[in-house]
Amino acid sequence: MAGKFELKKGKTGKFSFNLKSGNGQVVFTSQTYDSKRSATAGITSVKKNADKDARYERKSSTKGQPYFVMKATNGQVIGKSQMYSNAVSMEKGIKSVGLNAPGADTLDLTVEAPKKKAAPKKKAAAKKAKAAPKKAKAAAKKVVKKAKAAPKKAKATAKKAVKKVAKKAKAAPKKVKAAVKKKAPAKKK
Repeated sequence: MAGKFELKKGKTGKFSFNLKSGNGQVVFTSQTYDSKRSATAGITSVKKNADKDARYERKSSTKGQPYFVMKATNGQVIGKSQMYSNAVSMEKGIKSVGLNAPGADTLDLTVEAPKKKAAPKKKAAAKKAKAAPKKAKAAAKKVVKKAKAAPKKAKATAKKAVKKVAKKAKAAPKKVKAAVKKKAPAKKK
C-alpha cells in the first residue's frame, strides 16, 4: 500500500500537510503555510528531496528523543517527523519518507463537502408539499362557504330593498296629499 499526503486547513486558516505511510501512520508533518498554493509547493519539495539524505537534519528533543527535520534546497524547514524512542527508529522513519513521498498521491482535505443543511431544506420542502394540499383544501372550503353565503346575502339585500320600496310606497300617498294641499288654492269664505 502506497503512502499519501493529506493536505488540510487548520482552524487559524493556515494550511499544512502530513505524509502517511502505507499503513496509515503519520511519518512527516509540514510546517504551516499561509496559502494552499504554498502548502502544495511544500508537498512538491518533499517529493523532490525525499531521497536525498543531505536534506534530513537529525535532531534530539529536550527529553533526548530523536526526530528529523527536512530542509529544502534553500535551507528552509519543510517539516519534521514524530518523536522516536531511538535513533534506529528515526532512521526507519527517514527511509519511510524516502520510499513513500516520491510517488505519493495528495488527498486534498481542504475541499469542503456539500453542507448538511441541504437535507433540512428538502425536509422543509417536503413539509410545504404536505401542507400545500391542506392549504388548498382550506382555501376551497372558504370559497364554498362564500358561495353558499352569497345567495343568503343577495336575498337579505333584496329584502332590504323591498322594505325600502314598500316604505316609500306607503309614504308616497301621504306625500302626494301634502303636495296637493300646498298647491291647492285656499278656499274663500
